[in-house]
Amino acid sequence: MRCRPHPLAVLCALTVAALAPGAEQPWPADVPEYKAPAAGEHPRLLFRKGDLAALKQRARTPEGQAVVKRLRAQLDGKDGETMTAEFNPEKGPVKSDGAGAYEGKAPLGAFTFSHAAGYGMLYQLTGEQKYAEFGRLCFEKALEGYRDRDRRYAFKAPFGALRAGPSLGWMALGYDLCHDGWDQATREKIAQVIANYNEGQWMSLDELAAGKRQHPGSNHWGMQVGGAALALLAIAGDPGVDGAKVGKLLEVSQKSMVRNLTEGFGDGGFFAEGDGTGSMSSHIVFLPALQAWRVAGGKDFIAPRPNAQWASLKWFFLSVPRPGAAPPQWFWPQRGGYPHNIWGRDDISGGGYFSEGFGVAAGDGQKAAILWFYNHSGLRELDEKNGTPLDTPSHYPHHSILSLVNWPIGMTEKNPGGIIPHAYRDTKWGFYAWRNRWQDADDVVISILTRAAKGNMGAKGEGSLSIWTGSGKGGAWGSIRGGFTGEWAPAGDGSTVLTTGDGSSLAIDFSRASGADVMLVMAGPGAPAAGAIDVGGTKLSFLFPGKGESPKPAVQGEQVVVGEQTVSFDGKRIVLGRMGAGK
Repeated sequence: MRCRPHPLAVLCALTVAALAPGAEQPWPADVPEYKAPAAGEHPRLLFRKGDLAALKQRARTPEGQAVVKRLRAQLDGKDGETMTAEFNPEKGPVKSDGAGAYEGKAPLGAFTFSHAAGYGMLYQLTGEQKYAEFGRLCFEKALEGYRDRDRRYAFKAPFGALRAGPSLGWMALGYDLCHDGWDQATREKIAQVIANYNEGQWMSLDELAAGKRQHPGSNHWGMQVGGAALALLAIAGDPGVDGAKVGKLLEVSQKSMVRNLTEGFGDGGFFAEGDGTGSMSSHIVFLPALQAWRVAGGKDFIAPRPNAQWASLKWFFLSVPRPGAAPPQWFWPQRGGYPHNIWGRDDISGGGYFSEGFGVAAGDGQKAAILWFYNHSGLRELDEKNGTPLDTPSHYPHHSILSLVNWPIGMTEKNPGGIIPHAYRDTKWGFYAWRNRWQDADDVVISILTRAAKGNMGAKGEGSLSIWTGSGKGGAWGSIRGGFTGEWAPAGDGSTVLTTGDGSSLAIDFSRASGADVMLVMAGPGAPAAGAIDVGGTKLSFLFPGKGESPKPAVQGEQVVVGEQTVSFDGKRIVLGRMGAGK
């Protein structure tokens, strides 16, 4: 008898022909020392059986205990010792969009698409059979037509393909975590239900994996392909499943993941439709699916390219926390569609910035930087006060699962300034951003979307720099026409000199040599006329955003002296005497 290889083992030998220009290695990369799961081996999506002992140890730490307590409350509103009795009364198909009246009044513990996974996590941690049984009951309820607390999401008759993907994907995590606690008949039944998933047009497993509905520039797309990836990785090679079909769909899934990262998102994490819509295409299910591809599929979409990293890191780069301000007020300007999702931590669409971000970090450095932001933003204290520790304010159990698995418990935080670049760009969408530091409410963030981005919705192109500090100072400055041209070569502190499409020159100086935290200088037709200084027939315009009194530029011969900084113009570009912070 000839044995067929496991579909995930076959994929180890495959690469996706989706290399960025000048790339030196395949994308995704093969995970070193990866060993494909054996047929029927579970858990596999977020962690493997060999990781379970360490995970149980994490759950015994004070932080882990707090997260498990929150998980239990998310399951039945109490201690997780019972099957939830709270269900959305609206069963069957829904005919209009919107979360529905029940969602606003549903208590903690009301049934969601990740309840099976939550009970499965308790089964993994305790080995107690009753939790696997509760997970089985969650599947039975889902198959009976019970909907999520948000009626748009449901395993049966979800409201469109965008809701089908997460509903399928997070239920598949429930299968993965409960699997060993079920008898063989239940395992095969649920595996086949997932493998044969088809809830109407655009909502079959095949169509979701390929993203047949919409396109990568739509916020719908990442939800579809991410959910399908979790489902396929969960059932690959399991008894009762057509291995050849799943293997082919896994190849399709690889290509879909890259397409979302290159056509929807760019190399700087900007999304075609903007910020709030981008959080849907990344954080609802797509980023955890990338994590699952590393763990279960042996393919790394994260480390070889910055695209996935920046889909997470952008939130910590562009946000300036300040006392008394809610997280959505940390982020300005809010570009594109659905701004209500921005830092919407207690919802599906804007939740998991940290719990998921740790899972797609490229290494310990990025994890330590994300941890610093959480600890110094006021969110740690807020979450502890509210009983929602480690980024678990939502009602969804999967956020607690991700926090327990991904949180760098015991790691020493590190200021992001030594890890995350102070300047970055997204070359696909023409987005540029600078940040002088991560310190307090007077940090300065400068950004511009130099051309319109478009999916179905979109974000308007901008003709001026947006300058933002957490203390509330924000505004537009300069005229940037035709984007930026020439070399992109920021100094280590983010200081940059660029030429615009109309020939103007822009300098952003974070060196503090001027005596100010931030100094902007512009020359040419895009430079503001107000307060411009004439130097040898060239007018230089200055701006000093941030805290404190602005220094006084003084003309000395063919240059301007500002504190210990000098500024001149060589006929084409501004020249800073000190480019970057000195030692």
